[in-house]
Amino acid sequence: MFPSHNILVFVDTKKQDAADHLRAIRKRDSNPATAWRSFVKKTRAEIQEAHGSGASGIEITAWRAAMVDVLLADAFEHFRETSGASKRIKSETPFTIIASGGYGRAELSPGSDIDLQFLVPESSSRRIKPEVKEMVSAISTSLFDLGFNVSYPIRSIKEACKFANEDHQTKTTLLDARIIVGDEALFETFENTFFDSCIRKQEMSYLAERSRDIRRRHKKFGDTIHLQEPNVKEGCGGLRDYHNLVWVLWVLKKSRDLSGLLKDGRLSQIAYDEIEEAYLFLLRVRTELHYVQKGKQSDILTLRLQGLVANSFQYPGSNVIHRSENFMRSYYRHTRNLWHHSTSLMQSFELEVGEPESSRGPLLSFLGQAAPEEEAFDGFFSRGGLIYPESETIFAEDPKRLMRFFLHTQRRQLRTSPQIRRLFKQNWHLIDGNFRRNKANRDTWEEILQNRGQVAHILRRMHRNGFLGRYLPEFGKLTDLVQHEFFHRYTADEHTLRCIDMLDSLVHSEDPKTAHFRKIFQDIEDPVALYVALLMHDTGRAEEVRKHEDGSALLASQVCSRLRYGGDRLKLITFLVDQHLTFWRTATTKDIGDPNTIAEFARTVRSRRWMDILHLFTYVDSKGTNDEAWNGWKASLMRQLSNSTAAFFEDRSRFDSEFNPDTEETKKIVHSKLPESYQEEIEAHFDRMPKRYFGHREPSSIIRHIKLFHRFLKKLHRVAPDALVPVVGWDHRTEEGYTVIEVVGWNRRALLYKVAGALAARNITVLAADIFTRDDNLVLDHFRVSTPTFNAISSKRDIERIEKLIEKEFSVAVAEDKDVPSLDSLVEKAAQPSITDPAPYPYDIPKRVILSNKDHPVATVLEIQAQDRIGLLYDIFRILAEFGIDVINARISTQAGAAIDRFWIVDTDSSTKIEDAEQLSKLESAIGECLNQATPAQ
Repeated sequence: MFPSHNILVFVDTKKQDAADHLRAIRKRDSNPATAWRSFVKKTRAEIQEAHGSGASGIEITAWRAAMVDVLLADAFEHFRETSGASKRIKSETPFTIIASGGYGRAELSPGSDIDLQFLVPESSSRRIKPEVKEMVSAISTSLFDLGFNVSYPIRSIKEACKFANEDHQTKTTLLDARIIVGDEALFETFENTFFDSCIRKQEMSYLAERSRDIRRRHKKFGDTIHLQEPNVKEGCGGLRDYHNLVWVLWVLKKSRDLSGLLKDGRLSQIAYDEIEEAYLFLLRVRTELHYVQKGKQSDILTLRLQGLVANSFQYPGSNVIHRSENFMRSYYRHTRNLWHHSTSLMQSFELEVGEPESSRGPLLSFLGQAAPEEEAFDGFFSRGGLIYPESETIFAEDPKRLMRFFLHTQRRQLRTSPQIRRLFKQNWHLIDGNFRRNKANRDTWEEILQNRGQVAHILRRMHRNGFLGRYLPEFGKLTDLVQHEFFHRYTADEHTLRCIDMLDSLVHSEDPKTAHFRKIFQDIEDPVALYVALLMHDTGRAEEVRKHEDGSALLASQVCSRLRYGGDRLKLITFLVDQHLTFWRTATTKDIGDPNTIAEFARTVRSRRWMDILHLFTYVDSKGTNDEAWNGWKASLMRQLSNSTAAFFEDRSRFDSEFNPDTEETKKIVHSKLPESYQEEIEAHFDRMPKRYFGHREPSSIIRHIKLFHRFLKKLHRVAPDALVPVVGWDHRTEEGYTVIEVVGWNRRALLYKVAGALAARNITVLAADIFTRDDNLVLDHFRVSTPTFNAISSKRDIERIEKLIEKEFSVAVAEDKDVPSLDSLVEKAAQPSITDPAPYPYDIPKRVILSNKDHPVATVLEIQAQDRIGLLYDIFRILAEFGIDVINARISTQAGAAIDRFWIVDTDSSTKIEDAEQLSKLESAIGECLNQATPAQ
């Protein structure tokens, strides 16, 4: 094990061994290219074997840097001797090779790029001799041939400093500059000139830019270490946070040795050790990641890779999930330590990088004026917006101060000083059973939770200081817990705290889209119940029970008993925790156009008030899950469910009229709005459409559909060449983020899947489908669709192309045109990956096919879950058509790269459930094979 500041000592040791090794190979092989290849292959194998045997990340990366150092030095001498102007080049040093960036730090991971700079003695790189350019080209080409990714600018000292002053990242990479081979005097001149012209008297501007860069990077990764799939290098608490400490120290003190901060009193021995341990751990993890991915430079620790790394590092556990969880707890512990200590150091350097994982809350408190600049209170004092302890014994003297501390910071809008964080750690043992049962602590806890809109950042502060999980041990079990569900972006504890962030943000939101939820929150008489329910809603995930909400409800009851909650508060907390998935599941997976669904949901939520609170709970729970969990389309489903259930509670006659409408009254309105020439068609439409069509159907929609049927029938009467081509209508719901596509034509099995194919060919996402077949064998296919980013279809070109594709599939004249591509080929082409596509989701989504005849009175329900892909719906609809099955309704849901779809299907001939066991088995197999395909079926 080597301390990080001694890494170059290890490099020098390995360089000597590597040089001897290469010298021996060169004696045996006169061809330098093959000798270098043999040297690199053998050395890489030795290094990887050492990594597998447990060598530290520092040893591995330094050894790799030493290998490249030796290779470059040998190539330099070889090409110097064999150059076309070798005599002249031998008599002088043509250039100096400098390593920068990670290679300059001797931190060369298996997939890392090699950042070089060819430093020339001339005043400008444009004046260098042709033979020097030839030599640079030969060296860089040799490295490329050996499989290294290399950057190799040729610059003079003046040019290098000019580029550094123009670009912050270039300046930062050159802070790590190290000579590899060449003129040491030239390199020394470069170092001195670089420091004088790029750093000296610019320290504060550089550090301010570094501070801004840190904040941007942290914001990119959600200002949290607790991403479910973190970035080992760039993420919060990742290797880059360590590098930043070294860069800041170099600029301020011209030292790279963090141990010097021990003498300054800026770091305790414990903090220094934790920083070094985190660096060693992360460097080893990154090395393993690169080896697992065969040298690919990818630093994202995906769910799949977490299991591989955990197995490789031999973490304990009865299965790969348990081993992965244990490994990730280590990962989060190290990144938390690194992030917290680096932030404290930045504060001590008077650099503002933000408080880790902690929103400071609104800048102005709505409860009073800002605290004075300096104030003493309750054993604490404030200065510069930070809270400090008056002595090291304040918590030992009165343990209840551990709770009151958070109330003080909430009321005074204060941030936590490093001294307080350290003192909390020393006094964790005071948060015991007596502390949890203490009435004064319960009262302070309740006072904190009563301040709606001011709670989230305090709970985060509690969590960061190790308090929250000790005061509520049931929540503490969620700390650093990876959720092995593809739609979660964060660990269980971070997800919970983000839900509370979302709840608090409503108080000050002026977004009209959140007005409904803001009002519900404001109208809640007991915000404590809502905050506690959110804290507890996922605690069952740590209990290894089949349904985590059941475990959460038991733990919530346990917490309520300890906190002495009863009556309405206890009932509401228990209800919200137990039913926190019910609103979401009902809206997104059930037929909310069925009155039985609404009645069942109403029985579950019990009252309009509880339904509204559950709606709010579902909103913040979704927003805290991932960026895709809430969008305009899903919001509209929730709204429909809420409105229908509200009618059930408040006006049963209105509810009954929605699901069993008086079609005669609606017919009169439609007659009044359409010309006399439509009268027969209106009567036919009302007579022939299925009853369920008229539920929730506004007269305006019915009028639109009658006009579509009129257009189609008009073509039939003309006996036009395109008589069999369906007609298409478009209704753009921009505010709700989707477009309605309505297709009218003859009922044929091919219609549904070919329309789905035309949409897939243009990369249009289908959100839902309703199919209504009239008894004259005409059909209305009603699709709700969006762009992949959940917006209405705005491209006229896409609309025209979709209509042309549908025409091509049903027009005899166009179908015979050999120049028109087939729908299969277009869907396949659309499914091919493009460089503009977002990166695929890096985990395997479990595949499921479920067929049930118990969930609907007249239809068989087909549920599927699989990796989403373009053309998946096209394939499924085609399989159903081939089996002689009609789809009467479909709910399509795509989340975090997964297709989670539900179809209500009936036998085409009988329009009833599919009861034949053999047919159901064959259908299940066919759908299963379809889900396993990587590309659309051919």
